[in-house]
Amino acid sequence: MLPNKSEPIELAGFEPRKYPQQMVKNIKTRVEEIGIFFETTGLTPMEARVFALLLLADPPAMEFFAIQEFLGASKSTISNALKRLMNEGRVDYITKPGDRKRYFRVSSQKWLQQIQESFATITPFVATMNKVLKLREQTDSPKFNKDLRHIQEYFLHLERELPRIKEKWERQQKEDTKAGERG
Repeated sequence: MLPNKSEPIELAGFEPRKYPQQMVKNIKTRVEEIGIFFETTGLTPMEARVFALLLLADPPAMEFFAIQEFLGASKSTISNALKRLMNEGRVDYITKPGDRKRYFRVSSQKWLQQIQESFATITPFVATMNKVLKLREQTDSPKFNKDLRHIQEYFLHLERELPRIKEKWERQQKEDTKAGERG
C-alpha cells in the first residue's frame, strides 16, 4: 500500500534508510505491478519500472541517483531507460535553481500527445489491410481471410468512432475548465 497523505514519502532524493522497510517494500511492490503492465505497452522491463516509479513519485520528479538507488540498477541501465523514455516523450526533466541535478518526471502532455498520435496509425492500418485482403482474394485460406476481415472491421469501427470520442472528450475538458474557473 502506498503511503497516504498523512505519511508522504519524498522520493526525489530517495534514501531508503530514512523510511520504514515495509513502506519501501510496499512501494517497490507497486512499482513492480505497474511496471509489468507498462511492459505490455512496448517498454523494456527497466523502462517500465522507471516509468512506474516516476508515476508514483511524490513530488512527481526524481533525480537520477535516487531512481538508480530505488530500483537497484546500474547507472548505464537507468541512463538507457531514461534516454529512451525521453526520446519517446514519456519523460522529461527539470532543474532547480542552485541545483545542478536533473529531476526526471513523467511528461504528461507529451505522453498524452504520443497516445493520440498512436491512434493516427489506424487509417494507414485500414488501408494496408485493404491491400492485404485484395491480394489474398485468390488464396485458399477462407478462414484466415475471414479473420483478417474481422480485424479490419474492428479498425474501421475505431476509425469511425475515435473522432467522436475525441470531440466529446475535448468538449468535456472545456466544460471542466469553465467550471473550475467559476468555482
